[in-house]
Amino acid sequence: MDFFRNLRFPPITGEAYAAMRSAPEASRIDFRTTHRNALKPIKDGRSAFNVPFRSGVDCFFPYELFKSRFGYWRGVKDAEEHAAIEAWIARHSDIIFLKTLATSAVAACAHYGDDQISEIGALEKAAKYDQDPDALKSLVEVLGSVFERLHSKLGIDAILAIPPSKLGQFNLPSHLAAGLSEAVQLPDLTTAASWSGQKPSLKEVSVDDKWAALEGVGIALPDVADKNILLLDDLYQSGTTVHFVAGKLREAGANEIHILAVSKGRRDTDNS
Repeated sequence: MDFFRNLRFPPITGEAYAAMRSAPEASRIDFRTTHRNALKPIKDGRSAFNVPFRSGVDCFFPYELFKSRFGYWRGVKDAEEHAAIEAWIARHSDIIFLKTLATSAVAACAHYGDDQISEIGALEKAAKYDQDPDALKSLVEVLGSVFERLHSKLGIDAILAIPPSKLGQFNLPSHLAAGLSEAVQLPDLTTAASWSGQKPSLKEVSVDDKWAALEGVGIALPDVADKNILLLDDLYQSGTTVHFVAGKLREAGANEIHILAVSKGRRDTDNS
């Protein structure tokens, strides 16, 4: 039984995560910048759609993608299909699609720090550091819009946020989960999740060592057996913590795990 379950919902392990990170293809898809030419003409009036990875994209993209030498590809069969793909890209050009071991992973914006802060990034900063209620409300609306566009028809059963490092401290993901839960009428399981020990600051820990450090802490989770979970975080940087939690959710019996972050940092490391 476990064999067939693992084929359908593969375990998310530290080894698999390290292998994913070391793979040469891009770690994100941004249709406004780096992948603005994902849909392009080839010859004889034909066109093609190309992306560097399929994980995190294929459950949202309206057509099947096929492996190619340079990632994943679809030959566009006619003008109608070209127009449909063009419209899909335009609708989701604000979304950052992230390479993942989960079922999907997206961020609502790219967040490049104070020098190039986005509108959503400014809201995130105000909500996280100033606990601004208006910014928090606006962020919930942003996540609700992403959910409605991408996740609403995926059969998600519950929402769970990355728990706070210390009990009692303000934790933006927890507040976002509570607000989104109310907005989309799904259970919020966050209050039933907690780190099993004192979670240390991991900003000075290399990405390669971070997974092992989290294993040393451990996490207690609610009953997620056979549930599809929306896993929520605020800033997605390396993705180690959120993939670690996703791995523990999968160990606990969760089926599909969809990662949703407010923003994706410029770099893919936590200490830069």
